[in-house]
Amino acid sequence: MSAQPSNMPEVTLPATTLEAIDPPEIDPKTLQERICKAIGRFVVCRFLIGTGETITVSGLLKSVGNSFFVLLDPCTNAETTCDLYSLKLLTAYPEGVPESQLYCNRRLYDIC
Repeated sequence: MSAQPSNMPEVTLPATTLEAIDPPEIDPKTLQERICKAIGRFVVCRFLIGTGETITVSGLLKSVGNSFFVLLDPCTNAETTCDLYSLKLLTAYPEGVPESQLYCNRRLYDIC
């Protein structure tokens, strides 16, 4: 530990505390609530980009916030944070469908 020069006052940093924050209330009639019911399931999402282009993103639905949701790619374990407001279509598959190993083999290695 290095010594401070004698003309410098000693600085004491305030203790940091982490407070648990309650998640915001979600109206049961909103898109967020519908999406929350699919947490843990495989979903395929279509997003509007610009004025006419759409892109498709898929993965396991990990979490949902006020204006975003997080998808987990089962093949790479990469997380993708998605904008809820550009979401146009969401298809949620039943639990266990598709089977992760078969999905990853087809997607990553083009094995049928």
